Amino acid sequence: MALIWLLSLALVGASSAHYLQTYPSIVQVETIQPSGFWEQTCAASILNSRYVLSAASCFSTSPSLHRIRAGSAFRYSGGIINYVDSVTNYPTGNFTNQVHDISVVRLASVLTYNALIQRAAIPEPQTIIPNGIVLAQGGWGRGNSSYSLSFAQVRTVSGSHCGVNQPANQTTFNSTSNVLCGTLTQGFNVSNADGGSPWFLGNVTVGVVSGVDHGNSSWSGIIATPIAYFTNWIVRTAV
Repeated sequence: MALIWLLSLALVGASSAHYLQTYPSIVQVETIQPSGFWEQTCAASILNSRYVLSAASCFSTSPSLHRIRAGSAFRYSGGIINYVDSVTNYPTGNFTNQVHDISVVRLASVLTYNALIQRAAIPEPQTIIPNGIVLAQGGWGRGNSSYSLSFAQVRTVSGSHCGVNQPANQTTFNSTSNVLCGTLTQGFNVSNADGGSPWFLGNVTVGVVSGVDHGNSSWSGIIATPIAYFTNWIVRTAV
């Protein structure tokens, strides 16, 4: 299926009451626990009526252990449940090192679009996201006390600032051209991101937050996979 290519130059803001109306392509990823409880563990973006885009690290177990909840801004309630049929993680690289952490996920049944369930717009191949751009990061924030969808502002930074916990504490992460790095503009101790959370530039989903090593709320640097680096692969896979 063809995807819609859009590129916006401005960030589209959303009020706290209308996050999902503004960004209806974001969905929850739920994983069944040993207790039998379905826990919201990640996020994803709707590519089309049968596929969603997320982080590969969110789907390291059997597809049958995962499902998505679309059309709901709240954890564990509302919206439409759709189970996962199959998972295609990007075939090269090791996502445990926060590189190529991207996955195209096929759903067991077709999604029905409505005002709160819509496909994501993604960028053309090799679109460059420069440093210093403010993006909107959507998510529920796994492990946080909030049960509602929220959005935070993320400013893109150079690869030398990836994973900086404090100004003098640089991790050993090696940035490459296929990684996006960002810093939350509200401060290092505020994060609403899940693995697979989308980064929006206007109405275009330009990044997928890595699900690796993102559980520490004091982490100031957020690492995402730039969708434009994988656009051709995504189009070939999501059909």
